Amino acid sequence: MIRSKDKVKSNLNMEQIFLDPGFISPANWQELGNLQRSLGLAVLFIVLFASNMLIGHNMIPSFIESRHIAASWGRIRPVLYGFAIIFFALAVFFVQRATVYAGVLRDFWPDYWI
Repeated sequence: MIRSKDKVKSNLNMEQIFLDPGFISPANWQELGNLQRSLGLAVLFIVLFASNMLIGHNMIPSFIESRHIAASWGRIRPVLYGFAIIFFALAVFFVQRATVYAGVLRDFWPDYWI
């Protein structure tokens, strides 16, 4: 049988975990702003990539096949694919940049994967 005195003693040996963040300096705020900007731009370019792919690969061929638009609209598809590739590359760039800026979280929040 465990006595309450033993319970208290075993709890004192546990390591304390602090979840409160530390001080955030102006330089950290600037890096957090860069992180937020990079994440926002990554989302924007992913949406632009997806919309170009949707229009160029799905909507235009479907509308041409159903004769809602003229067949000459098929010439715009390579342009949309080119923009899609550019937007995808920009999205990858900003995601990579956001992972670099995410290191600032360790400066004031020691365990940010909670």
